[in-house]
Amino acid sequence: MILFRIALRNIVATKVRTLVIGLLIVFGTALVVVGGSLLSTLDLTMSKSIIGSVAGHLQIYAKDARDKLEFFGLPTGTPNLGRIENFAEVKRVIEDEMEEVEAVVPMGSDFATVFSGNIMDIKLAEMRKAMEAGNRERVHDLAEQVRRIVSLLEEWMDNVEALAGEGSEAAEAEESFANLAIADSDEFWRDFDENQEEKVTFLENKIAKLAMDEKMLFLRYIGTDTEAFQQNFELFEIEKGEMIPPGKRGFLFSDFMYELQVKHQIGMRLDLIKDWLDAGKTIADDKVAYNKVKQNVRQYKDIVFQLDGPSTREVSTKLRELLDTEEADPVELVKQFLDMNDDNFYQRYDFFYEHIAPHIILYQVKIGDILTIRAFTRSGYSTAVNVKVYGTYRFKGMEKSALAGAYSLMDMMTFRDLYGHLTADKKEELAEIKKEAGAAALDRESAEDALFGDDASITEEVEDTGFDEFAGIDMTDGGVRFDEELLQRVYTKAEIHDGVTINASVVLKEGTDVAAAKTRLEGVVEKHGLAVQVIDWREAAGLVGQFIGVIWIVLVTAILIIFLVALVIINNSMVMATLDRTREIGTMRAIGAQRRYILKMFLIESAVLGVGFGIVGTLVGTGIVLLLAHFGIPAFTDALYFLFAGPSLHPILLPGHLLLAFVVVFLVSVASTLYPARLATRILPVKAMGKED
Repeated sequence: MILFRIALRNIVATKVRTLVIGLLIVFGTALVVVGGSLLSTLDLTMSKSIIGSVAGHLQIYAKDARDKLEFFGLPTGTPNLGRIENFAEVKRVIEDEMEEVEAVVPMGSDFATVFSGNIMDIKLAEMRKAMEAGNRERVHDLAEQVRRIVSLLEEWMDNVEALAGEGSEAAEAEESFANLAIADSDEFWRDFDENQEEKVTFLENKIAKLAMDEKMLFLRYIGTDTEAFQQNFELFEIEKGEMIPPGKRGFLFSDFMYELQVKHQIGMRLDLIKDWLDAGKTIADDKVAYNKVKQNVRQYKDIVFQLDGPSTREVSTKLRELLDTEEADPVELVKQFLDMNDDNFYQRYDFFYEHIAPHIILYQVKIGDILTIRAFTRSGYSTAVNVKVYGTYRFKGMEKSALAGAYSLMDMMTFRDLYGHLTADKKEELAEIKKEAGAAALDRESAEDALFGDDASITEEVEDTGFDEFAGIDMTDGGVRFDEELLQRVYTKAEIHDGVTINASVVLKEGTDVAAAKTRLEGVVEKHGLAVQVIDWREAAGLVGQFIGVIWIVLVTAILIIFLVALVIINNSMVMATLDRTREIGTMRAIGAQRRYILKMFLIESAVLGVGFGIVGTLVGTGIVLLLAHFGIPAFTDALYFLFAGPSLHPILLPGHLLLAFVVVFLVSVASTLYPARLATRILPVKAMGKED
């Protein structure tokens, strides 16, 4: 008790020194509490994002893979991950050996492209359908729209004439100008009804290519057992349309990419601007929002091109009312409408979706469409697969995350077709073609004679029938029929799991320790000789998974620097205090105080200083964490949206954070006192008592 009172007296007696040391301890302790809370929460939210979206708790892939599996690595192309041989057997072994495994979901990822025709192609295709149906009124409406597109194209071409270049480019541009002049002339359209086929063919071959608004979509997709994926990834939910029926072929766009890439670009930009304005930004002050508005104005053609005759008249009337103008030109009306500001944005945003969107192609690919996906197989040749778009999906809480929305989803059978695997369907298709074509198998010795020889029977057959590799095949709808059969077919689990599988997600039961499960799974793999390797969700996430580790290093470094400074300052202060108290210490030694007593006095003084200000720092840190938990830390970027598993982060406070703060403060306090305390114990009573003031 006496030592405690002496410690308090000494602390109060040196107020400036105490305040400096105290502030350092308070700041360092609060940093430990807040930093530990934030990083622990980030680790939880990031694991939720990665495990609950595409990675699962563990991932397995080929042991001899040349590259590493990374879901969120740098976009450097498709990694060479090899393939899991006999996936069905690997799945059975893992599920039989490990009770903690909930499911093993087959996967594979790659890139593909989808091309959409330009608006001229689309309108000419509609015109042909109307012609075939004998819908004269619809043909006239479309003809009016096509002629307006031609006029706008001619105007646009005039503006870029100077960029035509020389030589062949100049000649090609000259031909384009001439064709546009023909298509925009009264003479061309005067006898349109009498020569519809000729006119439409000219427009298709000579004019449509000049519209140049064809768009190529780049898709990053995951092929999987879609039913198992839905059941085992808790954040998965359908946003538009419906889920792919169990066992059927199908495609789901990531809703994030669907809104960003597939949606009409003017509508997409309006949505972005609205989000920014909702967040407190303004068009006048935010350069990015302002530029998006001006970009919409420049791309007015994206609306005007899509409005047919009746739509143009209806939209123009509504625009004149909205803008309070007598302007008759639809082009000028659309330009004026798109030139928005902070005062009229919300009104015009609502107007766009109420009065313009119903008359344009709002999405290039609609729910229910048959999508043609083109990709390069592992053998290097190009292939294309038709698949039905059932809808879009998202991961709950991460609707605006580019990372969470990076992948679209397709069934495993379609993935294998794009991968280049000869599936049972492909074998069946080839066999059917061979049968219809009358193809016969030839041995190596007979092949050359059959192709280039003069075998009488072959010659006679050729003379009688002629050479036709498609003889007997219905070229009008044979492929269509086959596609329809594939899209209607329901595959069994055995068929889905028997074939090319690049990697697989191992989903664990709730409460399972991931590290322990990984170690055990590695033992199972080695025991059964499975040719796979195991990584956890953090490794599978790639750069994103390393993010928390990097932040931990930064935080620990900052804490070490702060407490190192505190240690030096406390140490120097205590040394100075020791020198100032030489007579006091000598007197205490002279009246019988042992060295151990002096040591305890200094340690208690340091402990009182550390614990007292440590409690204050802990309370400050706790208060900050509670405030952040209440209000949340907003996600300012897409990356943070993913890391926070939502639009904001709400830190949690764990007992371990408070314990860590006290341990750090205690260690620093003790370490900073050891030298001055040792120095004090070496003071000789006689020498101290004889020291002059």
